[in-house]
Amino acid sequence: MAIKNKKGVFFTFMAILVVSVLVLSFSSDVYVTSKNKIPILKSRVKTADNYLRNLETSYLKTSLYTSSYNALKSIILYINQTDFLADENDLNSKFEEILLNGSINGENIKTKYNINLMEENTFIYRLEDIENMSQDVLHITTSFDKDNINTLIFQSNDTGPWQVGVNLTVNYSVDAGIALWNKTKTISIVISIFGFDDPLYLINPDVPYFHPIKETPFNDTEWNVSTLNEHIANATYRHESNESTEHSPSYLMRFYNNTSPSLCCGIESMINETLSDERYKSYVDYCFWSDECEGYGVWLYNITGITTPSYPFKLDAYHVAQYNMTKEAVIS
Repeated sequence: MAIKNKKGVFFTFMAILVVSVLVLSFSSDVYVTSKNKIPILKSRVKTADNYLRNLETSYLKTSLYTSSYNALKSIILYINQTDFLADENDLNSKFEEILLNGSINGENIKTKYNINLMEENTFIYRLEDIENMSQDVLHITTSFDKDNINTLIFQSNDTGPWQVGVNLTVNYSVDAGIALWNKTKTISIVISIFGFDDPLYLINPDVPYFHPIKETPFNDTEWNVSTLNEHIANATYRHESNESTEHSPSYLMRFYNNTSPSLCCGIESMINETLSDERYKSYVDYCFWSDECEGYGVWLYNITGITTPSYPFKLDAYHVAQYNMTKEAVIS
């Protein structure tokens, strides 16, 4: 479900502003003389400094998370209507444009594609709210350089296979009248991919449903025919824990149909009976829809206890070993 509750997003920030206003209100009751000007100035600077600290550590992060979550959902819906993205650069470019402006190639995604998740959820919209509220409530001028924001969506050893990271760098100034801050800030957040749909399934015309990411409960030592059957039935995903032999693509690589190995973040699921056909392929998802696994063993193997005439499930030699099917496999 997209995060759209604006009240929840602003709660912490508004609380900060209200407390700051109370501080300034009490300070305004003090007679301004040469003796007490300095304490009042100090209080004003402290209020502005506290606002700046909370802006960086709380509101900007919360805003980036909310906007990124909705942008990722939006780009999946866009792929579902169109096709795979071109490459990693195309993913980053389109994600940034959706995140900041709610558009793709300059066209509003609600108008063009009927995707309305970014309405009042773009990061630029959030920044404008900050500027307005800081001025109206605290009489502090906050100005963001909205034309020079750099964004990167990624997966790495730091995020692991089940999260995506977003880094955003923005320049801004905070002017409290008696003090001025010029800042460049890189904000970093991570988003769990659980519940997000897999673009590799969305683009295939034979898939009649969305295919959300769910992690298998089984580790690499627990695989047998029973657990593999459960893995297939529940449409869960597995991450290979031995990174030196990782073969599957990461979640983000699936956005641009790159089925080559990801050494940090590869995940894979199995083609279930509703999607099976007569093609002579390994039933690991990325193998089934590409030629990536052609070199994983000359033979494909039926699996005793899984393969049936109506469900011609097969595994390549590499995955037979990975799922501990050696004793169960028969040459097809």
